[in-house]
Amino acid sequence: MTDSDLKALMQKSAEAVHRRIFDEYSGYVYTICANKLKSCGTREDIEECLSDSFADIFTYFDNESNRNGDLKGIIGTIAKRNAIDYFRRLSGKSDRMVSIDDEDFPKIPSDIRVDDETEKAALREIIMDCIDRLGEPDSSIIVFYFFYGRTSREIAKHLHMSDWTVQKRISRAKKKLEKLLCEAGIKGEDI
Repeated sequence: MTDSDLKALMQKSAEAVHRRIFDEYSGYVYTICANKLKSCGTREDIEECLSDSFADIFTYFDNESNRNGDLKGIIGTIAKRNAIDYFRRLSGKSDRMVSIDDEDFPKIPSDIRVDDETEKAALREIIMDCIDRLGEPDSSIIVFYFFYGRTSREIAKHLHMSDWTVQKRISRAKKKLEKLLCEAGIKGEDI
C-alpha cells in the first residue's frame, strides 16, 4: 500500500483503510511485538500490544496531516514504541532485578577461577589475532583444520582447492603460526 493508495482509500472509508492496513501489516507488527516481548511477556501480552499498536496506528492515520511519509516506517515506529512501553511495564512487574547484596544473588561456583578464565580469554584473543595475520586462505584453512577438526579433503572441497594444496598450506601455515605465536610470547605448552 502506497501513500496515494492510502489517501484514495481514505476518501471512501476510514474503516476500509483500517482493514487494509491491518491485513497488510499485521504480521509485521506482530513480529515487532513478539521479538520485544518474548523474554518477559505471555502470548496474551503480545496480542494486547498488537491491538494497542493498531489502535495507535489507526488514530495516527485518521488525522489528515499524518498521511504523508513512509507508511511501513511509520507503522514500524509506532509498533516499536508500543512494544518498548509494554516491555518496560512487564519487566518492572517481574522480579528479575536482584541486588548483588541479596542472599538469593547467584554466586560464582567455587571451582571457577576468574583469573584463569580471563587469562584463557586473552590467550584465545592473541591466538586468533595471529591466525588472522596469516591471511586468506591460510587463516580459514587453520580454523577449519584445528578448530573444527575438518580433514584436508573436506577443506579442499569447501575452498575449491586440491587436497594436496591444502595439505601443503596447512604445513606452511603451521610454521608461520608458530613463528607469530613465538613473537607474541606464546610457547607451545601455553596453548
